[in-house]
Amino acid sequence: MVIDVDEVREEEVQMEGAKDVTIQILINRPPAPTFVMRRFRIKPGGYTPLHAHDYEHEVYTLQGIGEVLDGELHYTIKPGSVIYVPPHKVHLFRNIGEEDLIFLCIIPA
Repeated sequence: MVIDVDEVREEEVQMEGAKDVTIQILINRPPAPTFVMRRFRIKPGGYTPLHAHDYEHEVYTLQGIGEVLDGELHYTIKPGSVIYVPPHKVHLFRNIGEEDLIFLCIIPA
């Protein structure tokens, strides 16, 4: 399976408290039995809500400057930053730059 990211519908994130965040589901179940690959775009000044999940996240930053709040710690992220968010860890992503913050996020299917 090969797709072009520009052909995948980009939708506004509907989580309460999200601001200027969109998502594209690039690989889902089916056909992938184990993982889901998602691409997020956060506009300058935007953020995801402070939240936690029962599952882990693996994140790879493609574009922009942002920060991730991991519990009580803040980390600056940039292109090439790799982030692991364990299950049940309270976290958020925020764009602190002047261009869109774009990252891939892998979760269990």
